[in-house]
Amino acid sequence: MSIRSKVHVETRQRGIYRVPVFRSTTGFVARFTLPPRLGIPNKQQLVEEPRAEVVFGVSDPRGIRTIPKVRIDAATLEPRLGAGLGWLKNGFSVPLPSDAAGRQVSLEVNLDLMGTDRLMFLPVGAVTDVEVSSDWPHPGFVGAILPDERGVSGRGFQAHWRLSRFATGIDDAIARIRDSMSSLIPITAEGGSGAPGFLNTDLGVRFVQPVDVYQQSERAVKYGILFVFLTFVAFFLFEVLRRMAVHPIQYALCGAALALFFLLLVSLSEHLPFAAAYLVASGACVGLVAFYVGNVLRSMRRGIVFGGLLGALYGFLYVILQSEDYALLLGALLLFAALAIVMIMTRRVDWYRLSEETQSATK
Repeated sequence: MSIRSKVHVETRQRGIYRVPVFRSTTGFVARFTLPPRLGIPNKQQLVEEPRAEVVFGVSDPRGIRTIPKVRIDAATLEPRLGAGLGWLKNGFSVPLPSDAAGRQVSLEVNLDLMGTDRLMFLPVGAVTDVEVSSDWPHPGFVGAILPDERGVSGRGFQAHWRLSRFATGIDDAIARIRDSMSSLIPITAEGGSGAPGFLNTDLGVRFVQPVDVYQQSERAVKYGILFVFLTFVAFFLFEVLRRMAVHPIQYALCGAALALFFLLLVSLSEHLPFAAAYLVASGACVGLVAFYVGNVLRSMRRGIVFGGLLGALYGFLYVILQSEDYALLLGALLLFAALAIVMIMTRRVDWYRLSEETQSATK
């Protein structure tokens, strides 16, 4: 079997949400030989001559935009809606000629499909050759089998799969189907007796959105605990080094301002580019926290210094978000640097005396 698919992808928008929608033109070419009497033993008496049909499964038939063009040998046939199998209900089928048993049959199908998110194929040939090309430059190859060859550029991508029946288990699936037909055991896609195992060998491509503000915001939230922790460490250093008591409520208010940053980031990024949304959200939170800390520590100069440190943390977090390959390394270096700064700045602090002073102040 040979499958050739050309896919055009465009972005549809509703409100602030964008979704890639594809339209594919796919050609199927197959050659197969049917056994005499369609594999029915000669000892079984037949009331009428058996007929065979070719079944095409489509997970969502609403995506079939035009009537499929089917050619068997030299004849053009009209497909019928519905696959008619227990484990494959959606799609269409085409009856084979009455003289197809015992000879080789050539099949050509042209199918126009429209859908979203991904385009998948199920290889059912003894040798299946699949080629997909598209103008979408951000593919994600998914399924049980990855492509043998792929090429991705700014103008699109091209991928090629070639696999045999040994990889798909189609022979075992056909044997189970025959046993099911003779023993009247139903076939189900979920499993059980007679289930066709090749259903788990699909392959295809997913049309990935290149810039998803929700994914970027989710990554920022994952670093949120670390970010709040480092801010509290800086707050604690000011408290220890300047011998000024800071109430837990004041810590909580600063933490609330930091947590609000992530909500602002998500909401603003729905309307602005991510970089602009990050700049506005971080600037608002840095200004608020710097003003509050300046009043808590009774010095606007200290508040400005604290705001500068907080702004540097926000800048470093943005670098981590943009550096996917080095995110873990940068995060580890940030923790190491924070620990080193705390150890160096508190190396001469008498913690016993500080504890006694804190207890005396409390009394």
